[in-house]
Amino acid sequence: MSSNPTQDRITLFGIKLQPRIGVTPGERRLPQPCQADLTVWGDFEAAATTDSLDRAIDYSRMLSVVLETAHSREYNLLETLAYRIAKDVLQTFPAERVGVRVRKRPAPLADKVDYIEVEVFES
Repeated sequence: MSSNPTQDRITLFGIKLQPRIGVTPGERRLPQPCQADLTVWGDFEAAATTDSLDRAIDYSRMLSVVLETAHSREYNLLETLAYRIAKDVLQTFPAERVGVRVRKRPAPLADKVDYIEVEVFES
């Protein structure tokens, strides 16, 4: 592991979400497919040197926090969803910094843009 803990990181790529998200009530009426990537920075030396899950961040618990945050309410903005995920992960795990990317195909722009992505960082 790094001698600089803020360089140690865990990333979950391509988390599949189905939040109710969009600016209009019509967009939020049904869940929309989105994807998220979550990166957590911290000091993982204790986990690495002991090879113990008790000293590590549990990936499945991290995934559960992301899914619960995404599906527990409606969101107007991708920015709000990404920010809320970052805050909830920081409150739950011993992380120094969290980065979240959330992307979705934008209904009104689907013929012109593959997807919109928002990225936030919190510490």
